[in-house]
Amino acid sequence: MEEQQIQDFVHRVSQDETLCKELTDNPDGIIMREGFSPRVARIVARLVPQLTLDKALEPSLGFWR
Repeated sequence: MEEQQIQDFVHRVSQDETLCKELTDNPDGIIMREGFSPRVARIVARLVPQLTLDKALEPSLGFWR
């Protein structure tokens, strides 16, 4: 369940420029709005720097997209 929530969120951020921009500007607010459990919220918070990259991912990290 938690893994699926994380995967879904990562996918949404990678596909939705507006959500990515919101995450860049207010990561705590987006995490709260999503209603994640404390454990998932900690994991997502650690992923924010990777999710909000402005440059293209290296080929080895392409699985995020």
